[in-house]
Amino acid sequence: MTMSFLTARQIETFWRDGFVAIDDLAPADDLARIRRMLLPLFDRFHDLLGGHAFDLGEEGRPAGVPQIPEINWTIRLVPALERTATFAAARAAASQLLAGPAMPTGFDHAILKPPRNGCATPWHQDDAYVNGCGTAGTVHFWIPLQDVSADMGCMEFIPGSHLGPPLPHHRRDHRRTAHVLEVDGGVDRTRAVACPLRLGGATVHLPRTLHHTGANATDEPRLAWILEFGSARARARWRSWRRRTRFGVQAARGGPRTSV
Repeated sequence: MTMSFLTARQIETFWRDGFVAIDDLAPADDLARIRRMLLPLFDRFHDLLGGHAFDLGEEGRPAGVPQIPEINWTIRLVPALERTATFAAARAAASQLLAGPAMPTGFDHAILKPPRNGCATPWHQDDAYVNGCGTAGTVHFWIPLQDVSADMGCMEFIPGSHLGPPLPHHRRDHRRTAHVLEVDGGVDRTRAVACPLRLGGATVHLPRTLHHTGANATDEPRLAWILEFGSARARARWRSWRRRTRFGVQAARGGPRTSV
């Protein structure tokens, strides 16, 4: 039996606004298990640096403590993640949004914002990391592994921004050594919609939806797991683009892709 996580209104909202929040996607015990699998990867951050790991702060490859450590292709590092109830639930919800069977694109990542890290993730479109060669046939899930508030750095979106073209981006603060991208000219933050979530919730967005997360201003770490799914055609197009790039999988999104 196909699992159903989204109402018809939520699906309509997703395609109208470019994002939607889901209150109850994953069970708490499964998220706790995922957290236990992901946290040890961050202990290996410097061993994985430049391949699986980047910093989304001021320096992409920091010599010291990272501001916003990111681990890419977590499922390659811990294959059991793909067998979790959360992965299955996200895939089922993606199938609802795409009105057909959803396939994992082959890219996933986890982002840790340490307590009081003092560093936000800039406004960006995920599509910028593939030089506008992405496809509207993919949907990106942002799954927090604890309650997440605006103060902790929940997702924020600009409604309707997915309807326009890919926008020009640059590296954070125009620093050559930064990894993360930010949109040229900034955004109208008065239009931003913040999406705080309780444990078990998630947001889903499209590749051209402008989004960011603020700094973690709390005393607790903020951990999120990000999954991408698409139609079989979208997955084939993504993998074909990845094979054509000079650096293969490492070239994906100027290095791995980022979703705050």
